[in-house]
Amino acid sequence: MIKRIDKNITKIGLLMIVFSLIITVTYVPSSAKASASTTLLEQTEKIVNKKVKQTDSERKKLKKLFKFVEKNYDYKRTVDFVAYNGWEKDYASEMYSEKKGSCYHFAAAYSFLAKKATGLNVRIGIGKTNGFSGTLQGHAWAEIKINSIWYICDTNMDKYAENSSGKYFLKKRDKLKNIYDNFKGVQYCTAAF
Repeated sequence: MIKRIDKNITKIGLLMIVFSLIITVTYVPSSAKASASTTLLEQTEKIVNKKVKQTDSERKKLKKLFKFVEKNYDYKRTVDFVAYNGWEKDYASEMYSEKKGSCYHFAAAYSFLAKKATGLNVRIGIGKTNGFSGTLQGHAWAEIKINSIWYICDTNMDKYAENSSGKYFLKKRDKLKNIYDNFKGVQYCTAAF
């Protein structure tokens, strides 16, 4: 009887250890999330401090960072994108580290750089475009609010769409509504650290 109790206590002890490990591994404390944001902030600060001057105008800062993203990052397809909570921070950080990504990465990377450099309201649009092939496809882009007007800055489209160099930098949304499916069903998330 005592041996049976000892075995049961041992089994319960092992189960408690396993359960405790599972909880430890799956639980992400808020300090870890804060650490990821700190890393993103450090990444953007490093790029912004290297690429723009404090004395540059807002437009000049935005243009320099736009060109930087176009020149320094390459395309890597993302299949079945899902906009989970905090995806934009993960995608921006991944782009800065891996130097390649999808339109979602391009949009996130540029949005955080623009936000850090200027402090303007910056958001990421997730919707559809026909700008690459004439056929609607999922897409993401950055939008920046200047004097109560939203402007599109789409580094991915500007780099890869045919005959588009400079066409997607600081363009009023209304001028590009046909390219972005009249913004039907667009979801937005804010670039915020």
